[in-house]
Amino acid sequence: MTLEVVPAALYSMRNVKPILADGSSSILHKTLETNLENKAIYIATPLIVYIKQGKQIIRDHDAMAHVVEENHLIFLSKGVYTVSDYVTGSDIFEAVLLFCDDKLIAKYLSRAAGTGHSHTDGLQNNAHGTYILHANQQIQRYIDSLNYVYKDAEGSDALLELKLLELLHLIAIQDKSFRFLRELSSGGSRKRRPITNFMEQYYSHKLKIEDYALLTGRSVSTFIRDFRRSYNTTPNRWIIEKKVDIAHQLLTAKNYSVTDAAAEVGYENTSHFIKVYKQRYGVTPKKAKAFAAEL
Repeated sequence: MTLEVVPAALYSMRNVKPILADGSSSILHKTLETNLENKAIYIATPLIVYIKQGKQIIRDHDAMAHVVEENHLIFLSKGVYTVSDYVTGSDIFEAVLLFCDDKLIAKYLSRAAGTGHSHTDGLQNNAHGTYILHANQQIQRYIDSLNYVYKDAEGSDALLELKLLELLHLIAIQDKSFRFLRELSSGGSRKRRPITNFMEQYYSHKLKIEDYALLTGRSVSTFIRDFRRSYNTTPNRWIIEKKVDIAHQLLTAKNYSVTDAAAEVGYENTSHFIKVYKQRYGVTPKKAKAFAAEL
């Protein structure tokens, strides 16, 4: 599983077309003709996703699943790590992605506070980085207008800012709980997560050390140092041993085939898996499986 940092990773994708974009802030149109599973994404800029067709199942770093149906919005805070499944509707999956950078959000919050309608005073900030809202007819018409008016047309940074601010105001009008405003005002700093909890959950994902550092809210050097304090070994060695140990249990206790056990813990190359397994256990996985069957 390769980690994609968005919005940067989206700009080169053939199935993602810009409606209005200036870098970190952007409005993008995404389509898929087939289902797509287990897409790992790191949100580098606060994101609002509107589902036009199909649905998106988003699992956060706590493995909590959020199902976003058609005509629903989800807000994803900066610094959130998600794994998504994209499910097509009757024909395709279609969504509009609206990235609002920190400067734009600060401008919106400043204006909202100036009107006396921000409603964030006295609210306890217990945001989890995600929030789903059904889009009313006003928001649906706003979304529909984006493609009709701005697709393939010349835009500007000022126009992009205006359209994103318009959406934030429309959402705030509909959201009587003010949860959305609370999410916006929660800030965008990276949250430092416990290494042990995160690694136990995501060790089998195809992530680089730089990815693990980013996702746990650390620099690479700090991540390696904190990891060694927790496990008394290096991240790469621990990940290899963890995968092989889990595969060993699958082979000897659950009767998995060598290929299936390797795939289950993230090894696409079975020959490489056999090599690292033998280095750890002194025998091939096939022999270990045979020994276990004789007991």
